[in-house]
Amino acid sequence: MKSVVFLDRGTFPKKLLMPKLKFKHNWKNHTFTKPNQIIQRIKNANIIVTNKTKLSASDLRAAKSLELIAITATGTNIVDLNFCRKNNIHLCNLRNYASISVAEHVFAISLNLIKQIKGLEKDIKTDIWQKRKVFALLNRSIGDLNGKTIGIIGKGAIGKQINKISKAFNMKVNFFSARGFKRSDFKNFLSKCDILTIHCPLEKNTLNLITIKELRLMKKTSILINTARGGIVNEHDLVTAIKKNIIAGAGIDVATTEPPKKSHPYYNIIDKPNFIWTPHTAWASNATLNNAVNQLIDNINSFYRNQPKNLV
Repeated sequence: MKSVVFLDRGTFPKKLLMPKLKFKHNWKNHTFTKPNQIIQRIKNANIIVTNKTKLSASDLRAAKSLELIAITATGTNIVDLNFCRKNNIHLCNLRNYASISVAEHVFAISLNLIKQIKGLEKDIKTDIWQKRKVFALLNRSIGDLNGKTIGIIGKGAIGKQINKISKAFNMKVNFFSARGFKRSDFKNFLSKCDILTIHCPLEKNTLNLITIKELRLMKKTSILINTARGGIVNEHDLVTAIKKNIIAGAGIDVATTEPPKKSHPYYNIIDKPNFIWTPHTAWASNATLNNAVNQLIDNINSFYRNQPKNLV
């Protein structure tokens, strides 16, 4: 009988049905787990399921029977990987389960910003269209995706899906890898982007990958989109860039702290027509949620059939 503990079941909707494991087990759900509750909850676990609950070496040291950590996402930065490797604790994550949803979200933001949807709606609400008495209000510069260059940081499943959609809009596509890059190459890449979209992990080399220096290298007409992780884009610098019109707009789905506090810098620009902020939902279509839990359970079942999948 395997003991399974899900530390943050509350990160998924209650109505979402979880498939069954195909071996004898005892499954315990916790809506959320505070740092001071982790050790007590995992100390007898054979399997830990976690989405965003961080597991440090000191936490994992208490789990003497731990065999597998199953992450319900792709990112693995929440777990001390070195400790796991040294102590024969296996870890699996989800792969290519949200690429369609995230890619569509990127284009939803892109179209909203380049077509000035948020600003035009505001113009109707504030009677600007009505006061002008013209059939079409042409006070904002409206662009097209056709012919634009989209720069994609990361050539994984999401990046490839964005590339596929970009071709339907007749866009030019440039890929860039954030691993071991030359500064001169990065400058050249940024200078060509009409839209920059980020799809790389948050690691030491990608923390503050985009600061005010990089934003100044971009076109003043360019748009930045981050649906990857907060911290890859320096949040204070992005606010400065939007306020000073260093770039034309930004769409953000992530933050360094989630949910953010009211003191978060993005609240200073949330009402601006050229800024869109969504609450880490780019991945969360109904189809993706089902893909996630199905792959999660398949990962665990496969591990105990001695046919492991998606090991990190």
